[in-house]
Amino acid sequence: MRNLTGKTVFIAGGSTGLGKELALASARQGSHVTIFARRQQQLDQTRDEVLAIQSAFASRPRLPDILYCVAGGTTNELGFLIDLDPKDVQRCMTNNYLTSAYPAQAMLKLWIEDDKRSKSHTNGKDNPRRRQLVFVSSAAALVAFPGYVAYTPAKCAVRALADTLRSELKRYSGPITKYSVHISFPSNFISPSFIEEVKNKPELTKKLEGTTAPMTELMQKLHSSKQVADYIIKKIDKGEFVICSEYEAKLLFAGMTGPSPKRGLGFVDSCVSTVSVAAGPILRRWLDAKVVKDSVAPK
Repeated sequence: MRNLTGKTVFIAGGSTGLGKELALASARQGSHVTIFARRQQQLDQTRDEVLAIQSAFASRPRLPDILYCVAGGTTNELGFLIDLDPKDVQRCMTNNYLTSAYPAQAMLKLWIEDDKRSKSHTNGKDNPRRRQLVFVSSAAALVAFPGYVAYTPAKCAVRALADTLRSELKRYSGPITKYSVHISFPSNFISPSFIEEVKNKPELTKKLEGTTAPMTELMQKLHSSKQVADYIIKKIDKGEFVICSEYEAKLLFAGMTGPSPKRGLGFVDSCVSTVSVAAGPILRRWLDAKVVKDSVAPK
């Protein structure tokens, strides 16, 4: 395990759930942790207010080695497209994409400017400092479930952001700093947000994703926020770009890697993708049949 003692970690969206557990896990490993969070009623803040986080970052006594972009969720934007208000769609994009894009942009500007001020001999050419940008997307970005029509596109955007930055940051990696990007696709896990979301999810959505059981049963079945946080940190330590803590997400990602780096030196995802390609049509027909069964069309 990489020694995180003395490292500085910033977490955008770290007051509850996964963000909180990432903060605690990082602190347990000796990191200096700073949490940036906003309350639920502030999710529809304007772009200028979101970008104000740059001044918050700059006001800290030192720049972080790791930035986690964790803010997100869809407590109030669940439902089918015709039932949602346009403001719901906009708020969901702000809450799940812009709250990753803006902090990442703000921190990258600070990091790059810091590199320019640094002397190349500070860390030695053979020992560049390591700075990591970590995004938390969702397994919802890998599969289309009715009811997540506002949430899924926003989480797909986070994946596209991570894919693009993974390549883009190679322009800035050098003898002073080595940059890396990581993205996690957790499935449902127990958190305060999940407990609230279950109350608002359409029954069809719960049937498709397997969350119709009582909460007491779901708490036995699903991973906890701590388990997911520990898994993410372990995989980041290994330098993995894509992090899937549940087998469903691993299978789904393997079938749609696209230009993203494959896991297991390419062998793991190549093997799993064979299964995914074979199972994909069956899974799609099974899901579509459940949607048709839930039809509300006039007879």
